[in-house]
Amino acid sequence: MIKKFYKERLKTALPILIYLPVYFIWFGMIELLPYRDFLRTDMGIDRSIPFIRQFIVPYFLWFLFVPGVGIYLLFKDKEEFKIFQILLIAGMTLFLVINTLMPTGINLRPHTVPGNDIFSVLVRFLYSIDTSTDVLPSIHVYNTIVACSCIFESKDKFAKSRPCRIAVIVITVLIILSTVFLKQHSVLDVVFGIAMYPFWDIIIRKYKSRKHIIAYNQ
Repeated sequence: MIKKFYKERLKTALPILIYLPVYFIWFGMIELLPYRDFLRTDMGIDRSIPFIRQFIVPYFLWFLFVPGVGIYLLFKDKEEFKIFQILLIAGMTLFLVINTLMPTGINLRPHTVPGNDIFSVLVRFLYSIDTSTDVLPSIHVYNTIVACSCIFESKDKFAKSRPCRIAVIVITVLIILSTVFLKQHSVLDVVFGIAMYPFWDIIIRKYKSRKHIIAYNQ
């Protein structure tokens, strides 16, 4: 019985598990393409936003938050998890297409990040492994919004609890803010990352609802 349960959950998560290697390979390829003309997305407003190294904490929290929400939904609300993974796949694919056809980039990072404190060390590490190109829309922001919204849409009892929702909102806001305070993204990247969510959410939830109506009437 337990084996069957986990087997069913693995089958449910198969689309995102298959997609992620494709995403990383595609993203890696466009990052390595030479002689690309980048569309700058940074504006004057971005230069008025201070660089705050402490925001590296919520920025890296993203790597736990989004997968954590996915695992939670997979085991507690399988139907919402299906929407969660479709939303991720749709948004990340659109991001890849945009930056393949129209590469984007920013020039906002500080020239140096001095200091031996943990925050400075982590920021330097982040800058060493991540470029400031292919930034619009912000996938960091988009995936965070998807995770947050799917928790709010979930029918699971804990997901509906006030403490859970408050925690999710706080984490979501901090992660979004971290992208601009660390100079990883411009305000425009963030705006497009947020705007991309309702676009896909309306399409995907409407399609899912239509499928349920058709199945009910058959």
